[in-house]
Amino acid sequence: MMQRRRQIAPVQQGQAAEQQVSRVWIAADYHFPSTYSCRIPMSSMNSASAMPAPGPATVRLALLRTGIELFGRDRVRDELFPILRSAVVRIRPPERVAISQQRIRGYKWSEDRQKRETIQESIIVREMAHARGPMTVFVQVPQESEQMMRPLLRAIGYWGQSSSLASCLGVTNSPPVPGECATPLALLDGTLPLRPFFSCLVTEFRSDQLAWDDMVPGDGTPIYVTPSESGHMDNPILQLHEQDALHRLVNAIDR
Repeated sequence: MMQRRRQIAPVQQGQAAEQQVSRVWIAADYHFPSTYSCRIPMSSMNSASAMPAPGPATVRLALLRTGIELFGRDRVRDELFPILRSAVVRIRPPERVAISQQRIRGYKWSEDRQKRETIQESIIVREMAHARGPMTVFVQVPQESEQMMRPLLRAIGYWGQSSSLASCLGVTNSPPVPGECATPLALLDGTLPLRPFFSCLVTEFRSDQLAWDDMVPGDGTPIYVTPSESGHMDNPILQLHEQDALHRLVNAIDR
């Protein structure tokens, strides 16, 4: 019995230490200088519907991408990723957002059997958003991680598509105001006054214990993309390494 109590005591102490970790809210305001488009998940690439603001997974992945550019892959994997996967993320959309359908030209590069390069052109319908007022991203992280998070939030230059430009106006310590941020339906406060809501699917990490290798291939595990034409084995196989794979994942979320 005494041995069992000794085994339980360190576990309880560890849980108590986790609960005592001081966390702070960091708020970053962003200005959209032009139209932008954050695609609603599962909507067609050729007829994409847009959200008023990026989803939480887009925020996490953008911070990871920027972290690799600023600090390097190893530091992001070992220090930043454990923080971002469990951080609480809230997004307050701009004060007013106008969404309109636009027809844009889509180009697809291809190569035929005679190695001739061709470009195919088509018309794509995509919703674009135009904002008045800043968008605010709130991230709750351990207090000792605040100094790492601030330059990351300032360095974000776009959300989702690289054409959806954004610039950080400032970073402060302030919590989100209930009723002003996008909230999961299950957590919606039933005491809030009834008003129109914009509802849609968003992408989010499935667990706060997500492993790095669940999202990005680990060392020595590259991604292989095989040639689309099986009869041409002399075609080179494209090999994507860990950092490039993360960049492609970030860009694919809202494209």
